[in-house]
Amino acid sequence: MSEAPTSQPPENALTFAFPGTEAQVDALNRDLAEWINATDQLGGSASLRTQPPAPGEQGDVAVAVDIINASAAMIAAVTNTFFLWLQQRRPTYRRIEFEVVRPDGTRVSGAVDDEAQLPEVMAQLSGFVVAPPGGDG
Repeated sequence: MSEAPTSQPPENALTFAFPGTEAQVDALNRDLAEWINATDQLGGSASLRTQPPAPGEQGDVAVAVDIINASAAMIAAVTNTFFLWLQQRRPTYRRIEFEVVRPDGTRVSGAVDDEAQLPEVMAQLSGFVVAPPGGDG
């Protein structure tokens, strides 16, 4: 998995990001990138966007996961993969908040506190995938 040490997403990237402590954000981003890259049809398409560590800390912090050259088909596949990842991680985390930004800059954010919210989140992400560019997301 490649790392892009920059605070800006690459051009034409689908981006996933999580709020939280530096350690939580880093762990979620690294885990999601590994999950995406381990998926047969998406292998190698996830790249970590990192930033230098805080003073006194070691190692870059993964602040986002970028999917480079995200076509409509790629966005749909990655969104489905993200949902499966979210479903698997939900029992481990009390709450998972996220933001997804399409290449056109349209963004959607959400949160999952319990298993019952997963269908609503999937519907939201599915709508985000099929929404026209520049739409409300």
